[in-house]
Amino acid sequence: MRKHHKIAIQVLALALSFGPVGLGQALALPDPSDTPSARANQSVEDKALEQKLSTEEKVGHERIVIDHGHVDMGPKFVDGAWALMIHDDHNREPVWRRPSDVVLRAGDAARLPTPDDPHYHFVGVPAGQDVYVVPQTEAQGVVWPGWNTQDPEVQNRLGTGATLTFEGVEGPGRFNLYLENGNFSGPQVLWDSDKEEPQDIWVPSNTHTHANWVFTEPGTYFVTVRVHGKLSDGTEVSDTQRLQFAIGDSTDPNQVFDKAGLLGDPSPPENVDRHDEDAKNEAQALSAPVIVLVLVILVGAGVLLLWVGRGRRAKKASLNRRRHAGSVHDR
Repeated sequence: MRKHHKIAIQVLALALSFGPVGLGQALALPDPSDTPSARANQSVEDKALEQKLSTEEKVGHERIVIDHGHVDMGPKFVDGAWALMIHDDHNREPVWRRPSDVVLRAGDAARLPTPDDPHYHFVGVPAGQDVYVVPQTEAQGVVWPGWNTQDPEVQNRLGTGATLTFEGVEGPGRFNLYLENGNFSGPQVLWDSDKEEPQDIWVPSNTHTHANWVFTEPGTYFVTVRVHGKLSDGTEVSDTQRLQFAIGDSTDPNQVFDKAGLLGDPSPPENVDRHDEDAKNEAQALSAPVIVLVLVILVGAGVLLLWVGRGRRAKKASLNRRRHAGSVHDR
C-alpha cells in the first residue's frame, strides 16, 4: 500500500507572506493594514492573492501558450462535473481552461543559480548551477502559477477542503515544488519527483496559494496532478490531469501539444479515489490467506469423511462375512 504524505497548508499565513523572492531568498512580510488607501496601493500580486472568482467566468476551448501573468490550477464544476481546471487571468477577462489546452512557458528569464545552502540540496544539482524557477511571487517575463479552491460552486458544495496529489512527472530533468514560508524556517518541500509515492497537499476551501516550481533542465514537462475530496453531501469526487510546461527558450511550446497527444488519458475512472483503491487492494491481499485456509479445511474435511466412510464400509463388509460364515456353519 502506498504511503501518502499530507502537508497542511496554512493559507492565511501564506497569503501574508508574499514578497520579492528568488531561489533561496526568504519572503518579506507585507504590512497587514487594510485601509482604503493601503488597498489602493496594493501590488498586482497582493490583489491577485485576494481574488474572488465570479460565477460568470466562462470556459475557454482554444489552445493557448501562457508565458507571463497569473494562473491557478484548481477544481471547478463544469456542467455539474468535478474537474481540475486552470483559472487564467493573465489577460483582462478571467477564463477557465482545461489543462490539456494550456502550455505554461518559462523561458530563460526563469533561470537562477542553485544556492550554496544545504537547505536546498533537494533540488538535486550542485550549488551555483542554473535551474529554472517559476517563482512563488510574480517575476517579469515569467508565468506565475498557483492553485485555488475558490470556484463559487466548489465553495458551496465542497466539505472542508480538497487534496492535490502529485502523481508523477515526465520530463528531461528533476522537478520540485516548494514553499518559502517567510519565517526563516527554510524551504518546505511539497512535491519531489525523486519520490516514487504520490504526495499530497491539503487545500482548505476558499484557498489561494503560490509556491516555487523548480525544473533542473530545459525541455517539455508533464506534471500529473489529481484533485480529490469529499463534498458536503458525502459524495467523493476526483479528477486527474497533466499540467504542461515548456521550460527554456529552446523549447517549442507547440511541440508540447504534439507530445501530449501521444501520452493518452491520465484520468482514472470518474470519482474513484486512489486511497479507496489502495484499501481494496490491501483487503484483497489480506483475504488471500483466509481463502487458502478455508480450502485447506475443506480438503481436510473431505479426506476425513472419506476415511470415515471407508472405515464404515470395511466394518459393514466384515459383519456381512461373519453372518455368511455363520449361515454356512448352521447348515
